[in-house]
Amino acid sequence: MYFKFLIILLVLSIFTSCKDKSYLETIYNKKQLQDKISCLKLDIEPYSKDIFNSSKVLYHFNKNCDYSLKIRYKSDIVCNSPYSTNRSFHSFIELSLSYKNRLFYSVYKDLKDNSTIKQEINQIYNNFIIDKIKKVN
Repeated sequence: MYFKFLIILLVLSIFTSCKDKSYLETIYNKKQLQDKISCLKLDIEPYSKDIFNSSKVLYHFNKNCDYSLKIRYKSDIVCNSPYSTNRSFHSFIELSLSYKNRLFYSVYKDLKDNSTIKQEINQIYNNFIIDKIKKVN
């Protein structure tokens, strides 16, 4: 009996330790995250027509909605600080959910390559955000 329990525990620890830790997921308001989200507005910062066009296919966005999906990104970051611990990242991407401009959830990732920004938007949306908004209807 003890041996079976140990094997199950070992298997569970292996699967839970394989989670991708390159994403920083933050919940600011758990109650708000549990609410039913019936629509989303798309905000992109800084605005880019290319990023907007590739992102607008993710969801049927409504510019009059109180809930918003904000996509923030920065590329070509150069860090010359001697205090920087990791200079290999040159971009970042963050997708966040808010209600009436009050942030309640976000996912952040540092990127090594500027060319992966659109791919990461899709990946974060499909792996994190869609689960939070699937409660629609």
